[in-house]
Amino acid sequence: MSNQSIVRLHAQVTISPTDWERFTQMVNEVKKIVQQEGSENVLTHVTYHQADSYECLIIEAYKDEAAFLSHLEAIKPLSEKYTVDWTVNRMELSGSYSESTVAFMKGVSQGGDFVFYNHQL
Repeated sequence: MSNQSIVRLHAQVTISPTDWERFTQMVNEVKKIVQQEGSENVLTHVTYHQADSYECLIIEAYKDEAAFLSHLEAIKPLSEKYTVDWTVNRMELSGSYSESTVAFMKGVSQGGDFVFYNHQL
């Protein structure tokens, strides 16, 4: 697999304290889906949080944009099942994403800081 095809997403989000339990349930279900997708498609998918706050850092990496889009489709039912009040503070994409995917993810960032790194040194 070429490093040129790997796509990454980093998102720093704040979860409403009233939705924290629902958020953690959703994350646990996402982990099950990620296992089914396989480590050859989803290279990294972790969520970190600060113990004294409701801020999280979501780090994801996929073998390519197709695997990323497939993941989004796979988790779509969870987005409908778990309505979570959260704020996307910053989202960073890196890799070879199409313009339409970048535009879609910029919309998902809900007006938070959005950065797209499309060139690798």
